[in-house]
Amino acid sequence: LRRFSRTEAETGEILGITLLDATQYIYQIFPIILLLASLLTFLRLARTSELVVMRAAGLSALRLIGVPVTAALVLGAIFVATVNPFVAASIKRAGALEERFEGAGNSFLSFSGDGLWLRQGDPEGQTVIQAARANADGTILSRVHLHRFDPEGTLYARIEAQAARLEPGAWTLEGATRWSDEGSGEFRQTAEGERLRLPTDLTSDQILESFSPPEVVGFWSLGTFITQMEESGFSGLRHRLFLQSEVAKPALFAAMVLIGSAFALRPTRFGQTGVMVLFAVLAGFALYFLKDFSETLGARGQVPILVAAWTPPVAAILLALGLLLHLEDG
Repeated sequence: LRRFSRTEAETGEILGITLLDATQYIYQIFPIILLLASLLTFLRLARTSELVVMRAAGLSALRLIGVPVTAALVLGAIFVATVNPFVAASIKRAGALEERFEGAGNSFLSFSGDGLWLRQGDPEGQTVIQAARANADGTILSRVHLHRFDPEGTLYARIEAQAARLEPGAWTLEGATRWSDEGSGEFRQTAEGERLRLPTDLTSDQILESFSPPEVVGFWSLGTFITQMEESGFSGLRHRLFLQSEVAKPALFAAMVLIGSAFALRPTRFGQTGVMVLFAVLAGFALYFLKDFSETLGARGQVPILVAAWTPPVAAILLALGLLLHLEDG
């Protein structure tokens, strides 16, 4: 409400943006919800002595958790395949609504089979820039096409250039050809092979920050997006890491179920149930911290992507299994 208080957004529209944004947070905390559900399930079985009966019937701890872990793996796969695209669409829709109410003065970068597309705002309206390739920091574009629109959205000029270089306060266009609409409704060539300067307030950091974050791209479209990004000259490391993290999410779900079961399968006659629940929750948050730390190293290129994405859930699964085997032996 405070953020949109000076805009024309109504309360219902603000509530809609909030609900759309909330999906990403629910998606992020769902593994913790799964951990708590696992804890509650096994604690209930322990209190009603059902675990004691099953153990007396000859079922081992590993067989007891087989079905829940398998269900977690299946749920994780369904979650990534179906919920992830829905969350990405929700975030994208929320961003579009925020842009609508807060103004369209920001720059936006996207990719397609034709290369990269960049939109920038200026006092004269909007400029859409299409380029075949760019260097790693987005300051040099090659085979550039620019379309300039007035504040009413009417196209009034087109520019083609061999290259565009971002300098402080302006794009410098090399070998530029310009067509302008002088009011007759027809575009006429007004410059050819010249060096033009197009005012801009963009910086290299702003261009790189205007990438569509990986969370906004649906799981099934992420591979194509990464390919287009890298073909345009940009690094897709962060997006590749996110893709591997999503592929590893079923393992993360299984790890949460194993952590919950490892601390809850202890017979209630031993007491200290509250302490075990606390340890389980702390272990879940420790896994989150390790996952975030590992992905930070992966995003910086300090460790391989596969190691960054898969080490935390696999390590958690092995540690939880080790604890279960220890309890099984005594």
